[in-house]
Amino acid sequence: MPPLPAPVPPPQAGRAGWSLRSKTVGLLLAALLIGIRVAEDIRENLGTALARNHAQLTKQRILSAVGREMALAQRFAESTVLREWMTGEQDPAKTERFFREGEGFRRAFADQAYFAALASSRHFYFADPQAAPRAAMRYTADPANPDDAWFFATLKSSQGYSLNVDYDKKLQVTNVWINIVVRDEGERPIGIAGTGLNLSRFLSNVLANRETGVVTMVLDQNGAIIAHPDPRQIAYATAGNQNIEKTIYRLLERPADKEALRRTLVAAASDEGEGTPTLRLKLEGAPSLAAATYIPSLRWTVLTAVDLNTSRVFDAPLITALALGSLLLLALLVGLYTAGLNRLVLAPLAALTAAVQRIGAGHYGERLRSNRGDEIGALTRAFDTMAQQVRAHSENLERLVDERTRELAEAHRKVTDSIRYASLIQHAILPDKALKADLQGQYFVLWRPRDVVGGDFYLYRGAAGQCLFGVVDCAGHGVPGACMTMIAHAALEVALGDTPWQDPAALLQRTDQVARGMLPGDDRSRQIATSMDMGLCHVDLERRLVTFAGARLGLFWSDGDNCEEIPGHRRGVNDRRSGSYDNAQVPLAAGRTFYLVSDGLLDQAGGDQGYGFGARRLAAWIRTHAHLPLAEQKSALLEEIQAYQGPLAQRDDITLLAFRFDDQR
Repeated sequence: MPPLPAPVPPPQAGRAGWSLRSKTVGLLLAALLIGIRVAEDIRENLGTALARNHAQLTKQRILSAVGREMALAQRFAESTVLREWMTGEQDPAKTERFFREGEGFRRAFADQAYFAALASSRHFYFADPQAAPRAAMRYTADPANPDDAWFFATLKSSQGYSLNVDYDKKLQVTNVWINIVVRDEGERPIGIAGTGLNLSRFLSNVLANRETGVVTMVLDQNGAIIAHPDPRQIAYATAGNQNIEKTIYRLLERPADKEALRRTLVAAASDEGEGTPTLRLKLEGAPSLAAATYIPSLRWTVLTAVDLNTSRVFDAPLITALALGSLLLLALLVGLYTAGLNRLVLAPLAALTAAVQRIGAGHYGERLRSNRGDEIGALTRAFDTMAQQVRAHSENLERLVDERTRELAEAHRKVTDSIRYASLIQHAILPDKALKADLQGQYFVLWRPRDVVGGDFYLYRGAAGQCLFGVVDCAGHGVPGACMTMIAHAALEVALGDTPWQDPAALLQRTDQVARGMLPGDDRSRQIATSMDMGLCHVDLERRLVTFAGARLGLFWSDGDNCEEIPGHRRGVNDRRSGSYDNAQVPLAAGRTFYLVSDGLLDQAGGDQGYGFGARRLAAWIRTHAHLPLAEQKSALLEEIQAYQGPLAQRDDITLLAFRFDDQR
């Protein structure tokens, strides 16, 4: 049984009483702070509601005042008579018809006035009660005159209209101007028509507010102040003016407030007038709650700010009295409740907690006894029963863990011994002894299974004047791959026994035939990967000729200057569909090194990006090292692979067989 952890010290004497008093004082302080916070939250919520209500009310007033004029001005701009006159200003008949129709619109407009400005002549006509029933040509718009910038900016606007608060020096009136672009049948702008609302009456009707500390204003899309209870804050002549100074941001000191307001205005516009987002900010130095609502048809935003210092959101003395009364009542109730709670609940629970802590530290011999008939007594007895059950379960669990540990250790030993035995068998099929006896110094082999056993092996057969090299990469690795190597080796032995070595393609074809006969061919077996990649090289030492055939495994060769590759056939041995293999021949020149390599090396991940080693990197390495003695090449290749692999795990079995015949035997 493992050693028990250090016991938890029992609670100190008097700790429960002191904690109760602390909690009581803390509760009273928390109640006071909560009361203050609740009052502040109530004031803020009421202020937010007030700002939202004022913003929505002002929006409805604007829609009532401006919306009607906007719709009437739109009908006026779409009048066929107006369009005909704007395309034929000098035609008396068209002019007379326009004046008669315009008089009807003039009487309908709230300020009993309208205007029409022609794009062709830039003449500005204005009709009011003094000029009725004919509109008088008041002036000609001049592109060089900044006062006429609204005219040219509106004509170029893609919106089709503009709203502009401006003092017209020529007419000597300050209006909220509604400018509608008039277009011909081809949608080309031919002029501007509209009306104006007297600014003083507009401010009085729309922004009228008698509540202290509440300010409502109207902003355009750039934050310019279109309407404000204080006319000095209004930005006049905003149409066509890119340098507007009187914006809402000028009234804010802190950059954070400016950025927060920009986000709020964007949020209001994105809601298409459905929402009324709010924020806290300092407006002209006063902490305020602001609400914004967007008017899509006018592209205006109504902003209402409630000054928390001057507005009377609610009766503060009444709220304060209620909070103090509630606090006193709460203190009395807490005192009475604490006295009974400490005697009946807290002290028994403290004793129970100490006992449970000792049990939790591993002292299962601790017994919890109680003669009380209430919930505390039932809880104590339940904990005692649970402690005894935990003790029994713990002892049983330790026994089971010991048994399972011994069983797993024995099973692990048997599996490990079996795998080591399989590794010995796999090493037995490798031709290391024959290679050392026949080709000392003329070859090197790099064979690195990913596990103790693997799915790769290499082949060598030697006879008078000839020899055969091969590399085989079976599907899978570990124990399944090793089992596949036994099948592949057996199939190759059959093929080598009845097929000429000089024809590697025929050897691959015969091996494929034998492997298919050895493995089941039902549908279930086809779903399991049992293919084999093979590369076979026959070396005719008398004719100095290398003949190669590959099944998804290629041959690299180099004389130290270049590196060439003969790719293998795209289908492997025992693939789902049979392949057709061809021989390729390369002269066996002195100093020329040949390399058979499995895809485990090419696919090995490494480098900074974790990419595979790849055929291109292998070819570059071969060009650099092919002139070296083969033993040195093996050491250099091992260092290259280890440096490239770094801390990454080996992904697959790696096999590379290289040979070179410098003599002329």
